[in-house]
Amino acid sequence: MRALHPMTQEEREFAEQKHDLVIDYLRRKRLPMDDFYDVVIFGYLSAVQQYFRNPPAGVSFEAMAVRAMKDSILRDSEYHTRAKRSGVTVSMDDTDSTLTDPRQDTERQVEGKALLEQVVSVATPKEARIINLLMDGFVLREAARLLKMPRAAAVSCMEDFCCRASVAIG
Repeated sequence: MRALHPMTQEEREFAEQKHDLVIDYLRRKRLPMDDFYDVVIFGYLSAVQQYFRNPPAGVSFEAMAVRAMKDSILRDSEYHTRAKRSGVTVSMDDTDSTLTDPRQDTERQVEGKALLEQVVSVATPKEARIINLLMDGFVLREAARLLKMPRAAAVSCMEDFCCRASVAIG
């Protein structure tokens, strides 16, 4: 990703005049303003700087801006779909000074995944997609973003699932 340098006054004024391109792009692509404005604005501002500092011949600013915003969305998507790592955390406040055997932690994780796979049988398709992302190491907020759903909807979905799952487990 190209770093943004401080903008000149002329670049700032131009960016303000053409700002509707950002709003129009988000609406045309049906991207929620709250989730994607911060993503596309950097691509847009980068296009403004490139247009003033190193303009490509025969390319309109609008075309440059749309391409830069699209690239920003793609980079953001790649970032959020990357494989997640899950590390072992240890509290320094534990009264028990011995650390648990990592193999036991792995066994508990495998047992937990097996239990989740059994419980997924009572899940709706949407709940199953969320659970699969959670099992892959994503947090609920990230799962909601990847599935293009509001966080509150994902929370509500998981609460409903937990109620049905606890009844199913007994």
